[in-house]
This record gives sequence, C-alpha cells and structure tokens, in this order.
Amino acid sequence: MVGEVWFLSSFRVGLTVVGLLAGSSSAWAAGVPVCRLQQFGEMDVSITAGGMTVQAQINGEPVRLILDTGSEDTILYRSTAEHLGLKWKSGGRATLYGVAGSTTLGEARLKDFSVAGATIHDFDIPVAGRIHDPSAQGVLGARFLLQADMEFDLAHGKVRFLKPKDCSGDQVVYWGGTYAMTPMLEAHDRKAIEVRVLVNGRPVRALMDSGADLSTLTSTAAARVGVKAGSPDLLTGQGAEGFAGVRLTSRAKIFPSFSFGDETIKNARIEIADLLTVDEEVPIGSIVPQAVIDFPEMLLGTDFFRSHCVYVAMSQRKVYASYIGGPVFKIRDTRPDVK
Repeated sequence: MVGEVWFLSSFRVGLTVVGLLAGSSSAWAAGVPVCRLQQFGEMDVSITAGGMTVQAQINGEPVRLILDTGSEDTILYRSTAEHLGLKWKSGGRATLYGVAGSTTLGEARLKDFSVAGATIHDFDIPVAGRIHDPSAQGVLGARFLLQADMEFDLAHGKVRFLKPKDCSGDQVVYWGGTYAMTPMLEAHDRKAIEVRVLVNGRPVRALMDSGADLSTLTSTAAARVGVKAGSPDLLTGQGAEGFAGVRLTSRAKIFPSFSFGDETIKNARIEIADLLTVDEEVPIGSIVPQAVIDFPEMLLGTDFFRSHCVYVAMSQRKVYASYIGGPVFKIRDTRPDVK
C-alpha cells in the first residue's frame, strides 16, 4: 500500500511498506515497536562494461545513466548534451576531477528529467566528460542516491530506496542468513560510501563505487600492504577510464587475503592502478605538484556488488553485505598465454 509522501531531493515519491522485519502480532498488540522497512523507490538495473546502468528520460528522450555512488553529482556527458540538442553553458574555469584525469565542467537546463518513477522540471545538470560510452549517456550520482537507505539486489536486477521505522542494528538485514557489517567512515563533507577494509591484514580506506566496473587498489596502498614494483607475479590488468576519456595502465595481483567486516576472501585477485596521480596541480608559490582532491586508497566496484546483497544503512552509517555467490573480484589478464 502507498502511505505517506517522502521527499528525495526535488523528487516526490510514494512510500510503500515492503515488509514486517522483526517482532510479531502479539508484540505489536503489546505496544512493542516492530521494525519495518518502507520502500519508496525502486530501479531496474542492468550490468554493462561500464558498471550498473538505470533508465531515465531527458525531455522525453530515453537515456541510460550509470548508477554511480563514486560520483557526488549527477552528470550528463558532453556528447549526450550535443546529441540531444541541449544548450549548455561553460562553467568557466570549473573543473571536474576523477579517475584518470580532469575535464572542464558546464551546465545545461533540462525541461524534464525523469528517473526512479519521478519527474523534476526545469532541472540544471552538470555537463562534463569526453567519454564515448554506447551503454550510458551520463551518471546518476551520490547526492541523489545517498539520501536514504539503499539496497543493492543485483541478483534480481534491482536497487531499492528504503526508510526504516523502529529498526536498529541488523534488523535491516531482512533477507536473513549470514552477513558482514562495517561502519561508514567520514567522507570529508562529500556524499560517499567510504569504509575501512583489510588487505593482507592491513587497513585500507575504500570507496564503494557502483560506477566502477572493477575493484581497484591504488599503487601507493598496494606498496603499503607489501606489493613490490616490478614483482614477477603481477598480472596485466584492464585499467580504468574516467571522465577525461583516458584509460590508465594497471596491473593485478593475487592478495593472500581481503576482509570486509567479518568476511574474508582468500587469494583475492585485485587490480592495481595510479587512480588519481594525474589529478595534481602546482599551487601558486610552490614547485611541488599536490593532489587536488582527497581520495581513498581503493575502489570497491560493481564486481563486489554483484557477488553480494548490499544494504547501505545511511540511517545507521553502516554497510551490511551478504555473499551470494560467484567471484568477489574480477580482473581480465590480457596476456595470450593466460586462460
């Protein structure tokens, strides 16, 4: 049934009760609070080479957007704005930084923007990037996505927005079974899902990035957990591409262990790349390049989400994940002699 109206940014969507998670009718009768999850939005998700994509509409035209918890803003690719005939203005010196480089930032006014069953009118959207991705025309970012609890149920091709009522702790893990939990870290005044994981038993700050196809460790973090440059056991990786349209060279390695909360993966095959070394500038009065943004040491990408049912409890600042099968990490070795 549809109940109260709840607001998600500028979108108004109906709130639907999806389940009674804890307690019983007798507890309800006795006045004991019963944990309920109220679903107020759901999106069908497809998996492409670029990550997760969802259907949206711009001025009545269908577009696909990458569901990207790693991007703070919802962004339209420049090529898409041109294809749709949108008038967009330059952002002057405004620059968007990300994996593999930076790009100039502009802005377009949309008459109608529809996603997740809701429509907003006269919507200003950033325009950026030199990506030519046939599977997506932009990204749906964290400012939109992380305003409520989220469930990533990729086994059924769904992402759901949820509001818990009278719930605490693991009562939100309504599907039952074993799970791992880890607290969310402070993300330096930006919308993001950042957690602490262990690689070879050493703590690493990781960004849960649904817009990344493959989970990737920075070269600096890899060295800190014991990976030596030029090691003969390094594999050739696929690399990563960002808004600048540049693909990074990467390596990959089998790590003895990777831990997310209480879950430990043995012999984890993870990519390694210098994700943001190109995002450096020389400040006025200095000759030393410095990082322009504070970035975590690892991306947990779509491969991790595909192998787990993930509940992002923004209400608790915790993430719950249940392993559902398949490889946790995926790399593609390009050497012809590797099967």
